Order: sequence, then structure tokens, then C-alpha cells
Amino acid sequence: MASVFKRLIRKELGINSYNKYFAYIQKNIKNKSLESKDVYEDIYEKLKDRDIESIARMHDRLNDAMLLAFRISRTYFMAFIAYIAASIFLLVKGLNPAITIVALSLTSVCFIIKTYEFVVNKYCYVDAQIVLVYKAVLEKIILSHVKSRNI
Repeated sequence: MASVFKRLIRKELGINSYNKYFAYIQKNIKNKSLESKDVYEDIYEKLKDRDIESIARMHDRLNDAMLLAFRISRTYFMAFIAYIAASIFLLVKGLNPAITIVALSLTSVCFIIKTYEFVVNKYCYVDAQIVLVYKAVLEKIILSHVKSRNI
């Protein structure tokens, strides 16, 4: 399961580009540099000749991905509370031990999947850095289009 941002960048710019950007940003993070000018220029070169409608759709998909990542983080606490409540309910209910064990196992598997999704999306610093650069490129293209229409 990949992070929301990783899936977006791979879909929009391609797997090879994503891998190249990931390696570049990761190397810069290790060197304690937040320089991402080369990534910015590469993304800009790929997108500058696209029509404004496709750029606007890309920007919308980016906003949707950012909302989804935020929603995953926001709903995790409620999932944790629901997991604890369901576990306590199953233990207190006094069901057949075999049924209780199966039910607790299934809820635990679901919670582990939710936890994995949360961790993957919460700690994807490199993907977030790539998305910030991608967002800056899209906004620059949109702003330059708006300025050229107003002139």
C-alpha cells in the first residue's frame, strides 16, 4: 500500500519520474538540504506545454489527494476509539470463546490495516516534499495563464 501522494505522483508524472524525484529528494534530506530546484524545473518542463484544462484537472486531483491524506490522519483517532470499544464490547458480552476470538482477530486485522495506512501517509516526508514542488509548479502554470489572459 503506497501513500496517497506516491500514488498521485506516479499516476500524474510516471513511475520513472517519481523514482528519480524520490532519490533526489531523499539524497538532499540526508545531506540536510531542502533544495529541490532540479525537481521543480523537471516537473515544469513536463507540464508547461499542457493545456490549462488538463492543468486544472491535475490541480483538482492534487487537492483531492491532499484532502484524502488529511482525512486519513483525522479519522485514525476515531478508528482507534472504535477498535477499543468493539474489543471491550466483545469481551464483556460473554459470547462463546471461539466466536470472541474470531471477532477480536477480525477487528484487530482491520485496525492493523488502518494503522498501516495511517503510518504510511503520516510519515511520507519525501512524497510530501515532491507534492509540494508539484503543487508549486501547477500554481505557477495556472497563474501565468491567468496573467497572460489579463494582458
